[in-house]
Amino acid sequence: FRSPYSLTGQQTPKDLYSRITMLITLGGPLNIPHLLHNGPNFFVAYQWTRNSNASTLSGLVPDAAERNGDLASVLNAQGQPLTIYNPATGLPFAGNIPVSSQAAALLNLYPQPNLAGNSRYNYQAEVLNDSHLDALQSRLNRTIGRKNQMYGGFGFRSSRGGSSNLFDFLDNTDTLGIDTSVNWSHRYRHQTFVLLGYHFTRLRTEVRPQFEKRENISGQAGVAGNDQDPANWGPPALMFSSGIAALSDSDSAFNRNRTDAVSLSVSTTVRRHEFIFGGDFRKQEFNEYTQQNPRGTFTFTGAATQAPGGSSTTSGSDFADFLLGIPDTSALAFGNADKYFRQPVYDAYFTDDWRLRPELTINAGIRWDYGAPMTELYGRLVNLDVAPGFSGVSPVLASDPTGSLTGSKYPNSLVRPDRRGFEPRIAISWRPIPASTLVVRAGYGIYDDTSVYLSAMENMAQQAPLSTSLSVANSAACPLTLANGFRNCAGTTADTFAVDPNLRVGYAQIWQLSAQRDLPGALVMTATYLGTKGTCGMQEFLPNT
Repeated sequence: FRSPYSLTGQQTPKDLYSRITMLITLGGPLNIPHLLHNGPNFFVAYQWTRNSNASTLSGLVPDAAERNGDLASVLNAQGQPLTIYNPATGLPFAGNIPVSSQAAALLNLYPQPNLAGNSRYNYQAEVLNDSHLDALQSRLNRTIGRKNQMYGGFGFRSSRGGSSNLFDFLDNTDTLGIDTSVNWSHRYRHQTFVLLGYHFTRLRTEVRPQFEKRENISGQAGVAGNDQDPANWGPPALMFSSGIAALSDSDSAFNRNRTDAVSLSVSTTVRRHEFIFGGDFRKQEFNEYTQQNPRGTFTFTGAATQAPGGSSTTSGSDFADFLLGIPDTSALAFGNADKYFRQPVYDAYFTDDWRLRPELTINAGIRWDYGAPMTELYGRLVNLDVAPGFSGVSPVLASDPTGSLTGSKYPNSLVRPDRRGFEPRIAISWRPIPASTLVVRAGYGIYDDTSVYLSAMENMAQQAPLSTSLSVANSAACPLTLANGFRNCAGTTADTFAVDPNLRVGYAQIWQLSAQRDLPGALVMTATYLGTKGTCGMQEFLPNT
């Protein structure tokens, strides 16, 4: 057992770990004497896994002097002692930085340094993460007569695991997935085949953070304004610009996703052509019980303790800002915890596999992909109705989708559908030299991204008036503190996220060229060129900037 690789260069012991996997398979014709003769063929596989994985985590944490407000050892970008200014007086601090009660309480969550001699890391911990897995896969197929075949499968996957971070917060995640399908295939005359299928999947995910229903860290520290539901107990997230380890923990979640899909495919052969056409329909459900940012986030940059009119590279300290309890920005989003997103997805395709010559085959076709914009089952979505030139904004709800500023009528998704997902595709396989092993292959196709809506809809469901949401910067007009940092000041826009109602779904063009040839000594040489170009990718910008 060797020690794990250490970023700090320190010799550390390796935690004991184990990996145990058991696999059982059974298959063959299912024949039961006096009951079932010439039964279907079946296959069953069960996997049992118990793993304990050891890893080493490193980070920069405050030392004893820094926790007491002594920042004399902190250097600026030029390697000189950093001057820290009192934001109340505009003069440099003469001694230690005063420590707010909120900062003192949150500092208790940081471990003490256990390493020295490295400016980037002064703490290292060995953590052991457990994962348990039970998985079953089964298949069954049966030929009925000479023209029909039925086949399908059932599987489930259950995993339970715990993961620890640098602060020794243990978060448990349980998932349970079910996957089943049934297919029927029928052969008609003239080599025509029809395949009809149904596919069902369901995935349940539950996340239980360290402090859920155990300890209200924010409340005990005196941080007000964030979600005080016991399911979301824990500390606010703390972000530092200087490299100090960010304080964070997972959010509680209980999500159940489901997909029902039906498919139809027809293939037929006519001389040198093999035609394939068909389509699919999927009904997708994303049932979520979670908050986007319930405990809130504070970011510290050193802006509060800079010299008046100065720069953060020569004065000011993000950690001093934290000790004083003055964040540079704060963000929060909670409320409307249960969300039920729905989306139908369609596709249709046609392909011609044309064996033009013995040495040349062309595969050409077209596909249409369309994923409708997601809706929420109870209309709990919020977008912004934006006046021309961003001269004004006003919330518009899916339950009453008419803009108060523009008078525009929006669909229930608040985003208009984009049905332009036509995707031509072509590929060739060519042997240019007779009696040679050289094969040239080339292809080109367009691929639409029909999964762009989920993350956007999650943000649209977590805004006022449905929930509390804010993203605020510290200023004289809106002073922020750790005790009162989640506040909607005058002039602050409660809704911080919007989607263009005429959103164009992005797509990628992909092309490939390859040459393959056999070499002496049972070697094979392949040269490949692959290119990808994206268009209409998702872009995010801040208006009025």
